[in-house]
Amino acid sequence: MSSNTDHNFQQQGASWIESKASVDFFPHIPRDEFDGRIAKAKQLMAKHGIDAMVLFSYDNKYYYGGYRESNLRYTNRWRHCVVVSQDHEPVFVGESVLSNSVQRTTWLRDIRLWSKIKIWRLPLTFMEVFVDTITSLNLHNKVIALEYGDEFIHEVSYNELREIERLLPNAKFVDAKKVVWEQKMIKTPWEVNLMREMCQKAGRVLEKGWKSIRPGITERDVHRTIWEAYVAENMFDAIDITNVTLFMCESNAPGKWRLVCTPFWDRVIKEGDQGFSDSGPTYKGYWTDFQRSFYVGKKLPDKMYDLSQWGKEAYLRTVASIKPGMRGCDIFDVARKEIYRQDWNQAVPIDFVGHGIGLLNHEQPWFSEDDTTVLKPGMVICVEVGCFGNDFVYFGNMPEDMYLVTETGLEKLGIDFPIDIYLCDNY
Repeated sequence: MSSNTDHNFQQQGASWIESKASVDFFPHIPRDEFDGRIAKAKQLMAKHGIDAMVLFSYDNKYYYGGYRESNLRYTNRWRHCVVVSQDHEPVFVGESVLSNSVQRTTWLRDIRLWSKIKIWRLPLTFMEVFVDTITSLNLHNKVIALEYGDEFIHEVSYNELREIERLLPNAKFVDAKKVVWEQKMIKTPWEVNLMREMCQKAGRVLEKGWKSIRPGITERDVHRTIWEAYVAENMFDAIDITNVTLFMCESNAPGKWRLVCTPFWDRVIKEGDQGFSDSGPTYKGYWTDFQRSFYVGKKLPDKMYDLSQWGKEAYLRTVASIKPGMRGCDIFDVARKEIYRQDWNQAVPIDFVGHGIGLLNHEQPWFSEDDTTVLKPGMVICVEVGCFGNDFVYFGNMPEDMYLVTETGLEKLGIDFPIDIYLCDNY
């Protein structure tokens, strides 16, 4: 029979003990990088009249807090955020199970926890500890920026944002987009060095993948070669293991383009196949994005040879024309003219010819007809321009590489691999 002393643990509770051990402290970003980012954020918040930013998105929690997860926690069972304010060190507000990782991988030391596990005697809901945090920081009647804008990987629901607004009726809520993107578009020296290393690694990974393409193997075989190379280069923290994507198509009739990867990975590659690879592996949370076209055969068909040269020339001439001070729409216009220069019957194949890159594989600025963002030194961008077979038989060639914007032009960070259509003839 049960005694009346059963469940004392549940009745009396237990103190939440935060580990202070520093033996296995491995922060994702250096201390001076963290301090510099927060100092810059405070400067930009003051410029835009903002007292604090409340950050839920995956990439912003990493950028401003150094906190990175092994998975994306969309569910409210682990709701958490980073609060960056003018008058206080950054604060992590989150579920208790996350605290150990925060302490061991970030410089955040003001950690405020909640848990539905009642024995810990912590606040039972995120909203309870969040509102208490905002009030204790004297932000309850100030200007608070939330991630209302686009281009954020949100880990909070729309309803929860509305609940925050309701629970803090005296605060003024604005969009964090201006501060976040004004800062994140310009990469720090630490980021640039990381991305240089990342591009070298990615080049070795993708070259192995492309050189493995031959008749008789499956698309999955090529991807497996790439995945194994990820691990060999310590690029195993990819957000999505499919993010080197091979688009395959046949070449014997119009309408054979197949811009689908999963779940058709077991398709056997054959001579005459053509396609391209897009995107690239991630490294320490940062993205790569490259594009190359290929043809499986001993010799390019004449039309593919023309498309290879046209796409290459349009791309190189566009890259050579890009300078700081140009707007995104100006770069788009240059690329369009260079494409027409190669073949009057060509059209710009997508609605942009480049973009920024960093903790997301597509970031501001966009090189599109409607983007007036001015190109500045310190930005890391991708340029993607090409020419395509408008008969829908032959695909074409649209090279893409990553570049650092300098004071005078562009410095290539991308891979050392030909930008002609690659001939997969290793069989």
